[in-house]
Amino acid sequence: MEMDTKIKLQEITEEIKLLSSNFQKKDYPFETDAQKTERQKLIDEQGGWGITTIDSGSGSIENTIEIPTAPQTNKGLKFHAAAAELKKIDDKFFKLKNHNPPFKSSIKQLKDDIKAYRKGLDDSEEIASDYAKNIVKIARRIEFASIYPPNALNEMQAAIIEFDELQNKEQAGLRLIDILLFPAGTIVASGPTCSEQGSGRWLPKPSDTFNKFVLMSKPSVGYKNVPLLWIEMVDVSKMIGFVLPDWIADILPGDYPVHTKDGIVKENFKSNVLKVVTGDFKLFKVPVPYGHIWDSFMRVFLGLVFGIIIGVPLGLFMGLNRFAKGFFDPLIELYRPVPPLAWAPLIISVLGIDNSGKIFLLFMVSLSIMIISARAGASGTQLSKIHAAHSLGATKKQILRYVIFPNSLPEILTGIRVAVGMCWGTLVAAEFLAGTTGIGFVENVAKKYFQYEVIWITIFIMGLLGLLFDVTLRKIIDKTIPWRGKG
Repeated sequence: MEMDTKIKLQEITEEIKLLSSNFQKKDYPFETDAQKTERQKLIDEQGGWGITTIDSGSGSIENTIEIPTAPQTNKGLKFHAAAAELKKIDDKFFKLKNHNPPFKSSIKQLKDDIKAYRKGLDDSEEIASDYAKNIVKIARRIEFASIYPPNALNEMQAAIIEFDELQNKEQAGLRLIDILLFPAGTIVASGPTCSEQGSGRWLPKPSDTFNKFVLMSKPSVGYKNVPLLWIEMVDVSKMIGFVLPDWIADILPGDYPVHTKDGIVKENFKSNVLKVVTGDFKLFKVPVPYGHIWDSFMRVFLGLVFGIIIGVPLGLFMGLNRFAKGFFDPLIELYRPVPPLAWAPLIISVLGIDNSGKIFLLFMVSLSIMIISARAGASGTQLSKIHAAHSLGATKKQILRYVIFPNSLPEILTGIRVAVGMCWGTLVAAEFLAGTTGIGFVENVAKKYFQYEVIWITIFIMGLLGLLFDVTLRKIIDKTIPWRGKG
């Protein structure tokens, strides 16, 4: 190692030791009155921690600089000054190169040998030429790197460890705040600004979260050009076209019209029916909700409804018929333990990423729950009630309607409450995998851009919607089955 390099390493080590000595003094960094006045001016201009450059009327929800750059407290000033000095020391160290004369001579000789070797190669030896060229690249990387002999940096390392222990001691309770609020990331200065690296701060200011919620609630802003929840005017014909399948027109007798030689298409009855089933006509417009919240709500609602329509009758049938129970029970128990997300890739690849795939996935989730709930309610009906109905002359249909079904309602409605929670969890995961709208889609995109305010908003919305579902079901249970728990 060259003597000049040794001297510079020693100077850097002494600078670190001096910083450690000054850092322990209460008046460090020895700020003058003029410097204090200038710093206070910067503090007044930068505002507080949070989104300081965006208000609810800006129409943007993107993250901006959220971290004040001017230190406000004495402790903050101490760490700010120490960080600035360490940055200067760091720059000095990385400018050092351990290029002693023998090392430089060896590198030069290697380059000359490879240059002469490549000149002696012809066009057919391209592989050998590339190999020699790569050796030169490796030599250049070694040449520009900072490589030192063993134990050359021991004293500097000891000085760095000493300062690190001092700054950890000075942090005191701030370390707990750092662990709590920055569990997987840190704040990094870059030029005149600061930014959060990694997952960074997971607990934003409530005012920032509310500010972004106000922005996202505006139909003109929303999230990814889709509002959270709004109303649009839709022609009734579009609803008719959505409900009616196109094959209704296909099964009608006759052929669809074709254009004549003059390019004129003469409509017939079959073509008019096709317009009806595809919604290609005009009636009148009605207000229809749309947006991320509405899409997620309708997916859960439709999946749950289909699960109830098929699951409840099948569950009652299994509870009343031994053959049905023996046939369907193994099939249900075979697919029920499989996690819903295990089905998601298959269903999405077959049915696509639109609503049909997600609704079918939610239907599968709610189906097994509703079957088990209805089966448990039907099989739990007391025989004394059935015998009493028989003795009063009730038919089998009347017993099913007025005895077994009311007795099963508490179990069925409880199953609906369980299915709602399962559907919400599965829906968000499905929208994570594939989706262009919905609460899960919003959270997935926000995660990629570290928009923690948006993530907390989606969590709150999902919790609120789940609570509304549950409260509604509780009210329905209290109103429709007052006999619950009374034998």
